[in-house]
Amino acid sequence: MPTPGSHEPQPPVSELLLDRIDEHVKVLGQGLDHIRSLCDQLHPERARSCRNAITMASVMMDEIKLRAHARPLDEPEP
Repeated sequence: MPTPGSHEPQPPVSELLLDRIDEHVKVLGQGLDHIRSLCDQLHPERARSCRNAITMASVMMDEIKLRAHARPLDEPEP
């Protein structure tokens, strides 16, 4: 963290928010991995059903991350 009066540029708030989103998506992904390992110990039919739901949740998290990082359509490319 820069000291008061230093001239180190601060990252834009949007970058900080994206970092937090990425952090939470990573934690949620680790949680889903843990849930998957627990569900695998259930009866095979229940485990399969849980894996399907876990896969959907994982895809949804990926979609959130992609949409958060997406460039608005009216914004020029860097």
